[in-house]
Amino acid sequence: MPPTVPRAPTSRPAMKLLHTISASDVFGPEKTVINECLALRDAGWTAGVINFWDTPDTPIAEKMRAAGVDYQCFQTTGKLDLAAIRRLAGTLKQWGHPVVHSHGYKADLYTLLAAKWTRTPVLTTVHGWTSENARVRLYEKLQSRLWRYFDKVVCVSESYRAVAERTGTPARRLVVVHNGIRSAYRVEQAADQARAQARALLGLNGQQPVVAIVGRLGIEKDHRLFIDAAARLRGEFPDARFLIVGEGEQRDALVQQIAALGLQQQVQLLGHRNDVPALYPAFDLLAITSQREGLPNVLLEAMLHGVPAVATTVGGVPEVIEHGRSGWLIPPGGLDELVTGIATLWRDPAQRRQFAQAAVETVRQRFLFDGRMQRMMDLYQGAAAGTLH
Repeated sequence: MPPTVPRAPTSRPAMKLLHTISASDVFGPEKTVINECLALRDAGWTAGVINFWDTPDTPIAEKMRAAGVDYQCFQTTGKLDLAAIRRLAGTLKQWGHPVVHSHGYKADLYTLLAAKWTRTPVLTTVHGWTSENARVRLYEKLQSRLWRYFDKVVCVSESYRAVAERTGTPARRLVVVHNGIRSAYRVEQAADQARAQARALLGLNGQQPVVAIVGRLGIEKDHRLFIDAAARLRGEFPDARFLIVGEGEQRDALVQQIAALGLQQQVQLLGHRNDVPALYPAFDLLAITSQREGLPNVLLEAMLHGVPAVATTVGGVPEVIEHGRSGWLIPPGGLDELVTGIATLWRDPAQRRQFAQAAVETVRQRFLFDGRMQRMMDLYQGAAAGTLH
């Protein structure tokens, strides 16, 4: 059954919402933007996306349009493109001063300037920081200074609300709205068939243990820890497979690490996949080894598909997983703890099934997209009415 879409109150005029981003492809935040636009459109609102990027020929452009989202790329040059800011200001006027919602430090800067210029209500979301190098850390510091001037700052976890408050954003401007997901969850009676089909897609046999890590190959995700765990576990689990789904700048370094440890048969780099929901039934476990996170959508997706996680206690992860009930929490960089968590759940299928059931119920009760979308619609309506406090 398709998810129920919140409906805009008939007593209120149709709303207009414009998302602004700076991205070349679709990851967690961009997926949320797409889902919001589709839900708002189905609720009778007008919604669209503007992307500040140096070229229109990007994977995100194709994916946005394939999803049916009203999408434009404003080509930019340099770090501060005044022409792009003026163009955004003109667009806000043409749209009749919609509510505008920005994502990321470049979009935050451009959007805040254009919105204040045109007296347009403006929100941003704190999705999480990568802090991957000195340049990015500088941008993040500058971004945190901007947050205090937005009408509302949406934080995807309580942990990032605390971050925003520590950087000087007034508490009255902060609100926590956890991520929520839509997922092609397969009902229990189809689980065996779904598992067989998913494993066939990956060339796996029916019984070998499988743990996957899904996401951008960035230094903050600490895939090296995952590979080190594979080296430690292959003695007890020689048939196990460690799958790395995603692309990014760390790929070459990870290939070298896999080769140096002689793990070419155990660890597989699958690259970017557009069929990740179809792969979840193949996994026994999800691993999240990140040093930094907001609230990863992949965690919620895997849990809703009955795949429990062994995950680091970063960002909003501990707000989702209850250790020993719906997943297994470890400290960042905790190799011994990662190995113990994976091995414990591989050795005990009954405990793994209990975790899986608890994981499904956790997401169904607290992290589905429709509940999140209703909260966002309330915020947008408050922003348009000037009643946000």
